[in-house]
Amino acid sequence: MRAQSVIKRRLLKELIALFVFVIIGGIFTMPIFTTNGEISSRSKLILFILVFCRVAWQIYKRTFRFRNYFIYFAVFIGFCIWLDSYANE
Repeated sequence: MRAQSVIKRRLLKELIALFVFVIIGGIFTMPIFTTNGEISSRSKLILFILVFCRVAWQIYKRTFRFRNYFIYFAVFIGFCIWLDSYANE
């Protein structure tokens, strides 16, 4: 009985992490209003969907690691910032 409650708590933490990624990722994928904003928004949305699917798959297969989650999160945010800096030119 104790093992099931630990698994449920772990699953809850993983789903909360996925929800946090969706909230923050959704904010970062919003388009900026410049001439290149639409192109950068599409690129950010594609990366967002890929990372979301990867993290969701890891949760489903029970291979989720927070270390990988933070790496994906940092790469996604870094890519969004880098793309927005070029879209403003």
